[in-house]
Amino acid sequence: MKLGEITLDTRSLDLIQLFEKSVGLPVKDVMETEDVIFYVLEKGGTYKLFTSDDKKRALDRIKESMKKRINVLDYSPEPEQFFRNLFYRYKVVSLNITAGESGYVVNVKVDPNYKASAIGKEAKNLKTAMLLAKRHFTIARLYIE
Repeated sequence: MKLGEITLDTRSLDLIQLFEKSVGLPVKDVMETEDVIFYVLEKGGTYKLFTSDDKKRALDRIKESMKKRINVLDYSPEPEQFFRNLFYRYKVVSLNITAGESGYVVNVKVDPNYKASAIGKEAKNLKTAMLLAKRHFTIARLYIE
């Protein structure tokens, strides 16, 4: 299946440089919304981040200076693992991915207590997840149960 397309503008490159210099971990992708910055790290990056007090403090300094939430996830070339990483905070119960003519159809079942958060107000979180996923994979549909 054809990969999505990542285009980085000057702002995105600046965000990557800030993270890599401050935290010391390589960034594969970054996507900024009005209230959140999503950093996609190389595989194993989140483990290195959250097991190092120095790296966690550096991340907190970035959050304070940017005045935005920061979500960090590991990249995976496998769509199933990528989506598990993307929806990790919502407690993924099951995941079903099928390949269609126009791209993957992804059905993510999350813990019922987190479903509303996974979708977000006016489906904002769902739309953001779709945009981020489309940067790495060809996605036709994304459903959250």
